[in-house]
Amino acid sequence: MKQMFIAVSLLLAFGVGCAEGQDRQSADGTKLFGARTLKDGTEKTERIELPNGEKYFDVTVLPDGTGKVGRVELPNGTKKFDFTTLPDGTVKAGRVELPNGQKQFDVTTLRGGTEKVGRIEFLNGAKKFDVTTLPNGTVKAGRVELPDGQKRFDETSLPDGTVKIGRIELPNGIKRFDVTILPDGTVRARGR
Repeated sequence: MKQMFIAVSLLLAFGVGCAEGQDRQSADGTKLFGARTLKDGTEKTERIELPNGEKYFDVTVLPDGTGKVGRVELPNGTKKFDFTTLPDGTVKAGRVELPNGQKQFDVTTLRGGTEKVGRIEFLNGAKKFDVTTLPNGTVKAGRVELPDGQKRFDETSLPDGTVKIGRIELPNGIKRFDVTILPDGTVRARGR
């Protein structure tokens, strides 16, 4: 993503955007379609195609360095919508669609590597809400809904494979509290 904003900035700096909606190709093969610079310094491009196959649509780079993209298409099939990069390194996406069918909503990646996702929908019908992935690989979910009707609250998956769950509610009304699933499959829980 940073590569794309650098390419746009360089091409526009050398006069690509002086006239309304110019199309250009840089020496490295980056293609810009409908590139222009507004009076306030905002750079707008209808479409950018990078040599590696990445495509960006409805690109805006504001004078403060904030970048906004309506849609991103990656060569592996990933699509990102309402994509924003902030000057502090924070990256946000309104929606991300992965090649495996997974959809993520309200995705924020902080400069330090922490990622927060408002909702993840899996192809099998499972959903996770308020998911935080830490740089060390720990994944925390405020709520998990499984296709069989099971609900899990305060689920934490540690890098060693241990899973800790604050509460599990089964469809038959049984509740389990303080559940720990060890990497070897051992389960410890309190229930009622």
